Amino acid sequence: MRIGVDGMGGDFAPINIVEGVVLAARKLTEDEFVIFGAENLIKKELSKYEELPNISIVNAPEMVDMGEGVISLLRRKKKTSLHLGLKALSEGKVDTFLSAGNTAAVVALSRKIVGTEEGVERGAILVVLPSRSKEFVLIDAGANVYTKASDYRRNAIIGKIFAETILGRKNPKIGLLNIGEEASKGHKTLKEIYKSLEEGPFKFYGNIESREMFFDRADVVLTDGFVGNIVLKLAEGLGELFVRFLKEELSRKLKYKIGYLLSRGAFRALKDKLDYSEYGGGLLVGFKGNIVVAHGRSSGRAIENALKFARRLPVVGFRQKYKAEIASYKEWVETGKRRNNGSNSSRAWGIAS
Repeated sequence: MRIGVDGMGGDFAPINIVEGVVLAARKLTEDEFVIFGAENLIKKELSKYEELPNISIVNAPEMVDMGEGVISLLRRKKKTSLHLGLKALSEGKVDTFLSAGNTAAVVALSRKIVGTEEGVERGAILVVLPSRSKEFVLIDAGANVYTKASDYRRNAIIGKIFAETILGRKNPKIGLLNIGEEASKGHKTLKEIYKSLEEGPFKFYGNIESREMFFDRADVVLTDGFVGNIVLKLAEGLGELFVRFLKEELSRKLKYKIGYLLSRGAFRALKDKLDYSEYGGGLLVGFKGNIVVAHGRSSGRAIENALKFARRLPVVGFRQKYKAEIASYKEWVETGKRRNNGSNSSRAWGIAS
């Protein structure tokens, strides 16, 4: 398998990107990693490690300037690491592509170069977040601010397939992020979406409040990209703040330090659960290719985890599976209605209650 990597994307590129690629290449020896970026800078970073035969470089001479807008990238620069990497993906030269660059730029260029699936206008970002005893899927986390009802229904099926295929959930529950649990809550569009999801081909939890998301209430939580991005960044910030507060308190008194030494395994496990690097990256869905977006501040370890995540997608045939499922329920996705006049309940679709 050939995995493409944006070597110049992210706050600490190419240092952390190259480190992550090396860490992954050491373990995934049968895969090839193709780094797109300024060849001299990539080679300089690679020289810090032992030579690995499964890492190659594609020179991308054009650089993205600080503060450069997405429109500029779309119109003027055709030889950036992001542009060449996505082009390679669209031409089948790599099987999956990862970038820790500007998310808006990744989404915009992906739409232009790779293209969206039939019936999809903008796509969505799918991320995995920690819950009380397991992870859950949040979709959309920032790709599409103005989400239509058909987008919600499509994302519900994509999230369901991801939960089944990647997270190993059987009959996953789908929840709709709202300001209250009652079906009457939310604006008009959300009420309409609630009704159509209630009649969908999956196990529908119903409305879910943001405070309930992290307590195993649903396997997939649906929202629009504006709210989803706020939720994602708020969760990251609260996780980092909690860890920082914990460190400060543990350093205040000797007895706390002793307690930490006795319980550091538990504290380390807690930190790992709250650390975004454990989940690697988010996934762009609705596009004609496997595209993973990593956090801009990703460490080498986070990039390694994101690459391991990225390689799983073509292996399990994730895109093919959700495309087939969407095609099976095409009329429901587009209109919210079944092909016949029978019951639209989950039981009628053959979904266990």
